[in-house]
Amino acid sequence: MPNRGSTIDFRRSMIRRRLQNVKKMLIVLSGKGGVGKSVVSATIAALLGQAGFNVGLMDADVYGPSSAFILDAHAKPTEGKRGLIPPVAGGIKIMSVDFFAPGKPIPLTGGAARQVILEMLALTDWGRLDYLVVDMPPATSDIMITLTSLPRSELSTVVVTMPDRLSLSVAHRVVELLHAGRIPILGVLGNMYRPTHQRTISDDDGPKRLAEEFKTTFLGEMPYDVGVREAVEKGDVNGLLKTTFARTLNRSVKRHLLEGPHAQRKD
Repeated sequence: MPNRGSTIDFRRSMIRRRLQNVKKMLIVLSGKGGVGKSVVSATIAALLGQAGFNVGLMDADVYGPSSAFILDAHAKPTEGKRGLIPPVAGGIKIMSVDFFAPGKPIPLTGGAARQVILEMLALTDWGRLDYLVVDMPPATSDIMITLTSLPRSELSTVVVTMPDRLSLSVAHRVVELLHAGRIPILGVLGNMYRPTHQRTISDDDGPKRLAEEFKTTFLGEMPYDVGVREAVEKGDVNGLLKTTFARTLNRSVKRHLLEGPHAQRKD
């Protein structure tokens, strides 16, 4: 019998059962905000869906949820026999706190934010998925520790950073923490690179050197693309997938996620 005053969190066993139907979980992180992590997460999910996989996208960034906005999702989750059924946009199942408090600030402490994420994981009926992409809040938070400690053998992480020194300095902390915790890292993704002729000394190969330092994969240089902002503003997912950014990211996804050692075969 449990000691008096102790509690058993039944959500853990429920989450474990939910994730048994998920073949692979891909967690997208960054050291700081403003590096395009959410757009990367949503675009990866959309690219995987376009490739014919069953894909879910969980927006774990409870402080600034944006996945639903990026993929132009307007429907709300519905109640099913086995839990909350996430709405579908562009063929992607999406779950976000923004569905429950659209456009409103969500003042949560670290512990409270962690509880929200556990509730979302326990209550969401994803069905069977090939991939569950998770958009994390920036920095090394309680949510990051919670999600990367879930009992998943097929879990990997992507760390998004810009090539400037500030972004790299905080991304380094994230990669170091993942490495120390022996959490699988798919690779480091450099985002928002300017064209070669416009680069300055600050636009160096820092993201690549960061990957090399921790003996992980450099996933490539994603270009700064004004077309991304235009597509997101219009809610045009098809337009987003036609941008130079998405085409470049697609090559990386195919090379490192679908064809590399982390490849996931479709049934």
